[in-house]
Amino acid sequence: MKKIQAYLILLLLVTTLVVPGFVFAQQRAQTGAPTSPNPNRKSKAVTAAVERDFDEALKVIQEQYVDGRKLDYNNVFKSSIIGMLRSLDPHSNYYDREEFDELKTDQRSEYFGIGASIQTYVYGDEIDTYITATFENSPAQRGGLRYGDRIVEVDGVAMRGKPSLEVRDKIRGPRGSAVKLTLERAADKRIEKVDIVRDAVPQP
Repeated sequence: MKKIQAYLILLLLVTTLVVPGFVFAQQRAQTGAPTSPNPNRKSKAVTAAVERDFDEALKVIQEQYVDGRKLDYNNVFKSSIIGMLRSLDPHSNYYDREEFDELKTDQRSEYFGIGASIQTYVYGDEIDTYITATFENSPAQRGGLRYGDRIVEVDGVAMRGKPSLEVRDKIRGPRGSAVKLTLERAADKRIEKVDIVRDAVPQP
């Protein structure tokens, strides 16, 4: 009898200690402990949604566009990045590795040219190069070149479809020599020919 009583007392003691802890744990699981807001959660969700939209758009192009299986993915991604930057402001630019290496080379030395920054943009099947900036007191600035002017021809050679590095090399030349640019003006789409004398261009 004493043995049974001792067993019952032990069982009651264990129940008294364990059950409240179990109930408390269940309540915490149901209500959840207070958590601090995660500022990165919303940003990650937005980024994931954008990535899904981009992947879906790319898949549709691959399946529905006549040359969808022959896409130049470098141009596709580059155009997407440039479009994103253009939604922020008209002055931000994107340079791929080759263009950026060339930009760093330019910034280390003086060269002979017109003193303008140019950038190639891809719109559908069309690849064109535009003036994105002119350096202060440079031949380009004195010649009236403006942001957004499209370079149609250099010395009579059409520039559509050519990368910016090739256009740049065509524009540069010996100091004192002239280069004839055919431009489509950004302001009114007017075609205009401009003669500019190359000069030493200090880096901005």
